[in-house]
Amino acid sequence: MSFLQKINIRDRALTSKKFFFEYFWTKTSLYVALASLFFSLITIQFVLPQFYISATLREAQGNTGGAVNQAGGLIRFIGDDGNVFNEFRSNIYSYVIAQRMWEKGWGSQVFADGNKEMDFNKIKRRHTISEKLGSILLGYDLYDYYSAHDLQDYIRGKISMDKEIKGTNITVSMMSGDQEFAIKFLNEIILVADQHAKEYLISKSKAIIDETYKQLAVSRNSTITSSLSGTINREYLKIATLENDLPYHIYFIDPPYSSEYPVSPNSLSIFLSNLIIFVFGYVLYNFIRNNKDELW
Repeated sequence: MSFLQKINIRDRALTSKKFFFEYFWTKTSLYVALASLFFSLITIQFVLPQFYISATLREAQGNTGGAVNQAGGLIRFIGDDGNVFNEFRSNIYSYVIAQRMWEKGWGSQVFADGNKEMDFNKIKRRHTISEKLGSILLGYDLYDYYSAHDLQDYIRGKISMDKEIKGTNITVSMMSGDQEFAIKFLNEIILVADQHAKEYLISKSKAIIDETYKQLAVSRNSTITSSLSGTINREYLKIATLENDLPYHIYFIDPPYSSEYPVSPNSLSIFLSNLIIFVFGYVLYNFIRNNKDELW
């Protein structure tokens, strides 16, 4: 009881009640709350709704050591190519993929509001005032046109990739105000990245075959000759399984689709946060103004 007496709950409750009715329960506080609602409505009008676009993929599984394995309808060879997810993610974010997407006209879609008639190598950059000021003060030149490097930065900033822990499913996602564009863009970049991986392996196999033939021509050992012939056969079979329209790294479980409702902005959060900021800001200002002699 001595502890509760020291706290003096009754006096503290009375003080809190007095503070509430003096600063919160007033007409001015009501006007401030209404002003916050009005400000929130204006804010929401100028914020673009962002939809969540995602695709669910599955890794094409295989055995190590260059063996052949059936995975989801795909015959796939996996040697020392590393983790599928890491390799696929590296391709997605690489300049090579950005360059291919750029040549397909996606730079115009991203930086020129979908103007397909515009030369994608002549898309004027829109520099901010701070960028222009920085270039003047520090003495460096700003690029006049967008390039594939800018598209690469866009891809890195927009597209996210996640993989299940100890699983094979991969989620590729992005946020966009244009649902139709984002669905097509996400689908295209997945296919382009996977195609690039296939082309790299095909060129690698062809290089191995060429060099193996050279070694086979000079070999006099029957065991080595047999091993070299087996290598050539495996690489030819690998090329045969890769030269098709089927994906290599991944295949689609769920193709890209958009959320039905925008996930951003969160209207309720905007209303509540502005209400709290406006009302508590007013109360703090009013409290300091009324008690400035005691506070300072």
